[in-house]
Formats: sequence, structure tokens, C-alpha cells
Amino acid sequence: MSLKGPSRIWRPAQFTRGEAMLDTMLPKSCAVVILNQPLENKDLLVGVCGTKAKVIVCGDGGANRLFDLGLKGEEENTCHPQAICGDMDSLRPAVEKHYRERGTRIIKDPDQYSTDLAKCLKYINDMAKFWLVDYSSDRNGSETSQTLRPDVAIFGSLGGRADQAFSQLHQLYAASDDKFTMLGDLYLITREGIMFVLEKGRNSILAPVKAQCLTKNIGIIPLGRPSRITTHGLEYDVTDWQTEIGTRVSTSNYIVNTVIEVETTEKVLFTVEMEGTDGVDRKGEDVTESSASHVNE
Repeated sequence: MSLKGPSRIWRPAQFTRGEAMLDTMLPKSCAVVILNQPLENKDLLVGVCGTKAKVIVCGDGGANRLFDLGLKGEEENTCHPQAICGDMDSLRPAVEKHYRERGTRIIKDPDQYSTDLAKCLKYINDMAKFWLVDYSSDRNGSETSQTLRPDVAIFGSLGGRADQAFSQLHQLYAASDDKFTMLGDLYLITREGIMFVLEKGRNSILAPVKAQCLTKNIGIIPLGRPSRITTHGLEYDVTDWQTEIGTRVSTSNYIVNTVIEVETTEKVLFTVEMEGTDGVDRKGEDVTESSASHVNE
């Protein structure tokens, strides 16, 4: 399998502990969304908001989660949300009063056919129109046109109820269909890792394995349609390999190159584990013989 077209560049490491504290002299270029799920990466959230976030938006009860972190002083100012978006069925009155008095916009959208994440992305997409000087509608266009759009770091994405977790993954897939044309790439950030949806065609993932950045552990999951994938840069590389839920999936695979190349005939979910502050290489943890070897079938 050899697919035509330019390679889409992905940079998950920009939202790790080791990278979020760097590039403080560069313009802030990403957006942060905080959802109504457990926030277990407080230090990372503060780091990303302080050095990279151009806008911070809470999805309804996500404002409760942010408020309950108990941030004070500079940390509270750093993570102050510009807007709270949603149907407001979860936002506590005291939290709403707290943020409204500090200038946060409260944007109520009663639409029950869209998630709080979708409402947040719509707000950021509309705001981004005023940020960009140059803009191309081709999401797979030149490197310049892609980097002009703000990437979105979504915190608190997959904790809590399983149905809501799958809803966020569904929205992540939907958002990659040019619905939010002013946005860059979307990254779901959990306590353990980062996930994002690879586009059909060629993808290049910049994945430095080092302390407080990324570990070697990755997975490629076809949550939508069955796909055929070809990979370079993994311990268990595959060529024109059929992957489908219920048959074969590439989990417990390992990074061996700084750049991973993935060609895919359909969108697939890519997951990579973040390195902890202890600097321990977790390769081999929770890996059974069957889970590590199935990619060689």
C-alpha cells in the first residue's frame, strides 16, 4: 500500500510535561478545552495554559472541575477560562457566579444533539477567525497553512462514565471532517496518555521518547471502519495490514524511531503513553505475549 498526497504532521509531545514548559518566548498558539471529567494532570494543565494556550474554554461542568482544583494566585490567573459553553445542566451556581464576576462568558446552548466538546470547539473555531492572518481551507495543505490554526488540547476527556468517554471519541472523529475548519489538530489528554485521530492517507507522528515526555508504548485502534495500515518506526511494523475491532488491532506496540510513519485507508485512533515524572520506562508493563505478538500475524 502506497497512498498519495502529503504527510500529515502530528506533534503530541507538545502537550507533555517536558515540552509544555519550553518555548515560553514563542507566541501562544493552542486552545485548551476542559471537560466535565476528572482532572488528574493539574501541573500539566497549568503548564500548557501558561506557555501555549491562546484561549481556554470549559465545557459546562468542566468549570466545576477547574474550580475544584483550588488554584490560587498566578496559577488561577493562568488557567482562567475565557468562556464556559454547554447546556448548563451541570454548572454549579456558585461556580458560574465566580467566573462570571471575573469576566468569563457564559454561553448556553440547549442543543441536545451536540456534546459539550462540540460546543466548545464551535466557540474556538469562531474565535479563531479573528486570530489568523493567513488561512487555507485545505486541512492537508502546506505546513504553513496547518500551523496557522490552533491545535486543541482537551483535558479530562475519558474519565467518568463510559458512554460519555465514547461520546468524546466519537466527537474527535467527527471533528476531523473539516467541520471546524479554523482549527488545527485535536488531542485528547488523559492521566496516562494522549490520543488523536489519524487521517486517511499518510501521517507522520513526531514522538520523542524521553523523561517527562513520551514512553515507547503506543496503539493504533480502528474505532470506525476497518482499515489497512502500513507503519514505519515501530517495533512491530506492518505492511498493508487489515485491522478491525473484533479481529486484529495493533496494541502494546513500541516506538523505535523519533518519527513514526502510518499510512491508513481509513481514520484510526492513535494512542501514546506519556512519561511520568519518575522517568521510568514503562515498556513491558501489562503486556502479555498475545497482546504484543498479534501485530505479527
